Amino acid sequence: MKVPKKPLPPLLLLSTLSLLQACGGESAGKKFSVRFSPQVGEQALRCDASYPSLGKTGSTVRLIDFKMYVRDVTLVRANGEKHALALEQDGTWQRDAIALLDFEDRTGTCETGTPETRFEVVGQAPDFDDYTGLEFKVGVPEELNHLNGTTAPPPLNNDAMSWGWMNGYKFLHLDVSTSKNPKFFFHLGASGCTGNTVEGYTCAASNQTTVALSGFNPEHNQVALDLAALYADTDLNHTIDHKTDFVAGCMSSTTDPECPALFEQVGLAADGTAQTVPASFIRVR
Repeated sequence: MKVPKKPLPPLLLLSTLSLLQACGGESAGKKFSVRFSPQVGEQALRCDASYPSLGKTGSTVRLIDFKMYVRDVTLVRANGEKHALALEQDGTWQRDAIALLDFEDRTGTCETGTPETRFEVVGQAPDFDDYTGLEFKVGVPEELNHLNGTTAPPPLNNDAMSWGWMNGYKFLHLDVSTSKNPKFFFHLGASGCTGNTVEGYTCAASNQTTVALSGFNPEHNQVALDLAALYADTDLNHTIDHKTDFVAGCMSSTTDPECPALFEQVGLAADGTAQTVPASFIRVR
């Protein structure tokens, strides 16, 4: 039986991580911006547009909400040398090595979000002109996954990313409407979590994934997040039966029939085991 580890107090833990980052990070160099581009094929994903013929049954999709935590963003040189971005500590979107991306602007069908958006991760790295790759993780560190979202510092205090009933954060929060479903969910986060804030938590599946992209130069490229590819093997018009399927979409349950196809696109096997991310949903643009 796995014994839960007792967590450090949240403020002490965050302070410790900040100190480690300061002591072990790169010396100040050039400011880089790693830009993310939410798309449907080659079209920009917008709150005021609709996108036909998506998924296995050719559904029409409209965006409701799309947010994602990324961390440990690292630039890779042509010789394989890696340099982690020392993120700007802006008090809103970035803290330590964690960044929140927010792609909805509360226009059109994005009625539950906020006008503020964030499409980039900004930080310092050594000034080399031969960066040809990018690595990052989707999610928050396991040791921070169970902070109290109402008291945690930004960006870990975003209400939409708090997953109370799963005892943690949503690493990726994507809601769309489809031809047959008013809301089709993809909420990625740790699953099978038990425990409490005093004794700590354990999770059956951490659902953490590392993305490694080649052919990426921060001066010229962006990270495309392509919903057409994400939903390619998913029936967006699927009707739940309340017996074997209780939610339209995937909320990271290993028994949810919609999860395996969506997991594959973010680099996870059906059981949450990390695997290579295919160059489709997450790719270089």
